[in-house]
Amino acid sequence: MSTGRKILRMSRRAVRLHGTAAAPAIASSSVRQNPTPPASMLLGAAASIFLLASTSTVIHARSQESTLAVKAEELYNSPSYDRRKLLQYLQRGVGEHPHDVGLQWRLARAAYDVASLSSTSLDEKKTLIYLARDVIQAALALDADNFAVHKWYGIILSSIGEFEGSKVTIANSFTVRDHWLKAIALNPSDATSFHLLGRWCLTIADISWIERQLATAIFGTPPRATYAEALAYFLQADAISPGFWKKNSLLVAQTYLKLNDVPQAKDWLRLALAVPVVTSEDQQVHDQATATLATLK
Repeated sequence: MSTGRKILRMSRRAVRLHGTAAAPAIASSSVRQNPTPPASMLLGAAASIFLLASTSTVIHARSQESTLAVKAEELYNSPSYDRRKLLQYLQRGVGEHPHDVGLQWRLARAAYDVASLSSTSLDEKKTLIYLARDVIQAALALDADNFAVHKWYGIILSSIGEFEGSKVTIANSFTVRDHWLKAIALNPSDATSFHLLGRWCLTIADISWIERQLATAIFGTPPRATYAEALAYFLQADAISPGFWKKNSLLVAQTYLKLNDVPQAKDWLRLALAVPVVTSEDQQVHDQATATLATLK
């Protein structure tokens, strides 16, 4: 599998962590089954991360936000609320208040969210992803110090590679990383941003020597990261919000295994199993953690 395709896959899976105020899948972007998250996790950085990322964003900035933005967040956090209706609500809101950054980044998130629905066609998905990109760029131009804007800029940019190919994906990977680093600098208490960077590092560290040489020959210097860096980000995410996401605990365990630290891997697999199962993704993670732990006994 090409380096660009790996990065693409990693992002797609990473963005839909747990709820908005908490994504990231990041959306068709959720990271789910592979022991080593493929590059598309960055992209979506997506369904699963997607949800988690929103919650922490709101907690950090709610006091500064408009009534419309706060209402949009309440709708987003309502499990029964139709995602397409929320997208339409935000499109109207941004049309009436084009300088409201809180509405803008939420519109980008909503477009990304609808693009990730299984009912969304490929053509509509592409349209929505590019809409999300345009909106998040406008939000960044208005407020370069909003951590949610940087977080979602990285998530959305990583998903663009699905439509523009491996070379763009690899080139964008540096920018994706830098926006998530900026998000952390602006809001060091956001667990999701740390998790996203952990997945980014894990995917990059997993690139084989041969793939790296090919990427170097074709694209120039490819991104670099280590398992130790990935582990540090995952652990920091959990330190900020202990047990906030079952998948994070599993990825900590998997990273320890890559570092040949089996005792720590076992401990984190048990911690992952202790996190309640709420979503279908949680159940998949639970099953994977159970199976992995069984092989280590």
